[in-house]
Amino acid sequence: MRVAYLSLSVLVTLGLASTAVRAQEAFAGGWTVAKADQAPWAGSAPKPDAELRGLLGKPVSFLKTRIDGPQALRCIKLKYEVKDYTADMLFQGALNKDPEQEAKALGFKAGPVKTLETGCGNEIDYHMVDADTVLFGLNDRVYTLARKKP
Repeated sequence: MRVAYLSLSVLVTLGLASTAVRAQEAFAGGWTVAKADQAPWAGSAPKPDAELRGLLGKPVSFLKTRIDGPQALRCIKLKYEVKDYTADMLFQGALNKDPEQEAKALGFKAGPVKTLETGCGNEIDYHMVDADTVLFGLNDRVYTLARKKP
């Protein structure tokens, strides 16, 4: 009985670990912060600043145990979880005038949006437009990550 319990415990632990790794597979690999646009929820256009300059053109990598990239996106204590978000949940609920239309204007198709929650202190979620495009919001901007081609 002890051996069976121990074996089950090991399998459950391995299963949970592999689930976390699988959760981020669609996002895994190298990306580049390709552009930044004024967010639909921003009252006025944010002025170019050090944050913008520190992100644009910079590489970002979603790895099994961490996110490498500029300081604002870097994370070493994460818990990957992929969820399907509706338009009203994108960018932590910031699309609030007409979420469906605002999401469409940002390039999202109708239906659920694959979203990577990281559990990082920066509270940034990554929303997948398609296999090569991910958006995230930060300080009244929507940033676009473009997948690096091999």
